[in-house]
Amino acid sequence: MSDASWLLHWDEVGVFDINSTALGTPPLELMLAAGKHLANIAASGVDGSPDGVEIWLLCGPGNNGGDGYVAAKVLAEGGFNIRILASHTSQKTSLAQAARDNATEPGIPIHIWLGKDWDTQPPSVTGDGATSVGILIDALLGVGPGGAGAASQPRGAVGEVLSWTASHFSGGAPKVLACDLPTGFGSNLQLRAGLTVTFHEEKLGMRDSDGNYHLGLGQVVIAPLPFPSGITDVGIGDVMRYPRLNSEARKGDRGRVLVVGGGPYHGAPILAGSAAARMGADLIHVAMPTEALKRVKWPVDLIPEEIPDEEFLTGESVSGLVERMTTGRGVQALVIGPGSGRAEETLRAMRSLLTAAAEHGVPCVIDADAIYSLPRGEWPTGVIGVATPHGVEREGWLGEDDPAEIIAQAAESAQPSKWDLYSESAENAVIITTGESDEIVGLGGRSSRARGGNPRMAVAGTGDLLAGSIGGLMACGMSPWAASRLACYLLREAGRVAGEQLGPGMVASDLPQYLAGALATALLIRD
Repeated sequence: MSDASWLLHWDEVGVFDINSTALGTPPLELMLAAGKHLANIAASGVDGSPDGVEIWLLCGPGNNGGDGYVAAKVLAEGGFNIRILASHTSQKTSLAQAARDNATEPGIPIHIWLGKDWDTQPPSVTGDGATSVGILIDALLGVGPGGAGAASQPRGAVGEVLSWTASHFSGGAPKVLACDLPTGFGSNLQLRAGLTVTFHEEKLGMRDSDGNYHLGLGQVVIAPLPFPSGITDVGIGDVMRYPRLNSEARKGDRGRVLVVGGGPYHGAPILAGSAAARMGADLIHVAMPTEALKRVKWPVDLIPEEIPDEEFLTGESVSGLVERMTTGRGVQALVIGPGSGRAEETLRAMRSLLTAAAEHGVPCVIDADAIYSLPRGEWPTGVIGVATPHGVEREGWLGEDDPAEIIAQAAESAQPSKWDLYSESAENAVIITTGESDEIVGLGGRSSRARGGNPRMAVAGTGDLLAGSIGGLMACGMSPWAASRLACYLLREAGRVAGEQLGPGMVASDLPQYLAGALATALLIRD
């Protein structure tokens, strides 16, 4: 499987940056490449000699601004008249600060916003003796923290700089070149770009549901970055999408998970529930038939969900489980199948639960025996979530069909709002074929692999841990695609560390604590 390409979620940019570092390509190399692309495209847009006009760069406090500072130096060295308008006195990251410090060497004039005005006033662009500005490069924020759309309206210094810029050029704006995405894209402060240079791949939100670029982007150019081979595979960078803790959160705000399984086997749903708890979800409910429940040494972290079935799951339990999913605060993820067996009544009950989950928009992890409840050769209608078959289960479900094609066919027949390939809902359906390396596929060309771990991860129960981890992450607020990638990474990292410490005696029940440790270690790079 070669490196894939797809319309990236904006948060995946940070994922790839960190994974690139882990693979040996430092972020400075990426920033230098981005800045050079930006400079070259700006230079090609200047009409005539560069002597008679200036290029102005609006540079923000983050790495988008860092790209702008790199471009400024490249343009200055190419003989262009450059002027930087900085929204902040310094950069938020050491990488961007290094680019800023380097841009001061050629003596480029820099104007710094000090809250209400500039420290030194930029020249007028109207009236006698006005400065001619040929291109205005927007390298303030790009998408910023709010994502594309009205929610991304810039505030503070960045918003003030955009407001000043709009009024300063009210007599006629120059060409606007946006770095990665116009700052405040979709808000009333956005500068309308004539050209947008986005890096590596297009990003979600740049097109409407019909596949047309939104107004305000202008022409879109995709500039490649020197990412190393394997950049799209899962890695430590996937923790960048893990939702941050809220100090004011109450019990339940980090989500509830419902695990439905057990019957012939009682350990599998407990393993899945324990993994979900270690991902930071608040409340984990586990439903299993009463005879299986009696065999369990019940962990204090899991909540038993009583159902009327005794030996195996049947339709008698469906209404109560649907009520658990949909009343009160409901559940934010359903993990179905671990240890449930394949009795026909059980398969029918699981189909009913999946139908209810689809109707109510509850994300699902379809694992183990639940795979056998799925329609042959098809993704279950309307279900948002992840299926986790191993090779034999996948063959029984899909035959020789490509999992990516199965998901694509489901997207074609689904409501556009459920799986719009140009919006965040494109991350809503995933198939993971587990094995020595996990193959992860989703909508719109998404595909990656998870490698590593420990040979002892072939022991029974690790699939249940993966299913529970994905469910826990989805309950915390991650999309099926992001949760799948991070869970695959964390489980293999937990297996690696546990294997080093426990050796061949490692078993699946050892791993939940190591899962928590792998998550904590990964978060150190972000927090």
